[in-house]
Amino acid sequence: MKSKLILMCLAGGLTMAPLLKAEPPVVVPGSTTTTTVTTHGVWTTVPEDYEGDYYFYNNHYYYGGKRETGDFEWEGRHYKDRYEHEGKWIYGGKWDHHARKHADRDK
Repeated sequence: MKSKLILMCLAGGLTMAPLLKAEPPVVVPGSTTTTTVTTHGVWTTVPEDYEGDYYFYNNHYYYGGKRETGDFEWEGRHYKDRYEHEGKWIYGGKWDHHARKHADRDK
């Protein structure tokens, strides 16, 4: 009797499976996502020949990866953007652009 009841429950669960759907991730209204193409990493100083965006936090320059803008709350504080590095979010940094330095051609 127990095995029939278990089989009936399993069969009922299998017939209900197609009716279930995954919920989409929660997105804060007005948020946008920017993804850079370069591989990600960390520098203590930005190389002079680098041209591109970086996220400056705790005296380190993070490049590549993913930056999101919007309204984010972390540890009770609100932030206007965040940066994902190695699967973890960094809050409180500054997103900026580094232009490649060119040698003076007039000399």
